[in-house]
Amino acid sequence: MPRGRTSASLTSEIGVGEDSSTIEAHVNVLKNEYLKTQPDMSTVNDLMVRTFPWRRREIMDGMTVEDVLIKYPHLRTPAGLFNEVDGFIDHKKALVIDSGGGFASVLTNVVQLAKGKSPIAKQYNEARQDALAEDLPGIDFRAGLILLPVILKEKVEHFITMGERDPATPYPTIRLLDNDWKMAIEGRALNVVKVDGVDVCQCTGIEDGFITAFSMHFVFNIAYPLHLKNTLTFLQRHIVSIVEEGEKPLPVTVLRVINLLC
Repeated sequence: MPRGRTSASLTSEIGVGEDSSTIEAHVNVLKNEYLKTQPDMSTVNDLMVRTFPWRRREIMDGMTVEDVLIKYPHLRTPAGLFNEVDGFIDHKKALVIDSGGGFASVLTNVVQLAKGKSPIAKQYNEARQDALAEDLPGIDFRAGLILLPVILKEKVEHFITMGERDPATPYPTIRLLDNDWKMAIEGRALNVVKVDGVDVCQCTGIEDGFITAFSMHFVFNIAYPLHLKNTLTFLQRHIVSIVEEGEKPLPVTVLRVINLLC
């Protein structure tokens, strides 16, 4: 799995007053807190910030995902991953791909363009017909995320798998625990986000899984896979407006979709 998601500009120097012995002490406290039913989150957040520059260097030097998670188990939670990205990207702007974020502006057109191109669109329509009016915004949002790869000429199955089937890729992937797209669209499907063969965390909705998987590329310094590069690049550049140093021009397919959506 190719590394090198983040540019050198996103790395940090080792924190002032920290060395291998103090980092080890912080790591031990973090591990103990993780084992608690109710960890002291103020302590966790403080020590994750203190160890952040050291951890970034370890990851940039090639530390495996499994070893990172063993050493820093709070990265096994969606909140921990989001906070980690906040260390080098404006998290509040970058990762809120929700019904109040930038994705809402293209949502209707995404669903419209995907009609007839995927059997999932039919299950989306069924979910809509069975739903209460107040549930429709969430249904539309989840369906838009699921169908986004379709309009970018990529396969949903490369990002979201179903049931017990393991993903055929080491890249960040969402595994729905039920074989039912309609349940996922309705917001009733638990999912596990995997990367490099590791079950990292469980999410309650497809939207949380989607944002978590997207975040992992930055947290673990993972380059976008070719089979999902259009989708992830579209989210990064057009929806959350992250432009990294030395970023290449947008692919033609992405540009065409942006023109159709806007």
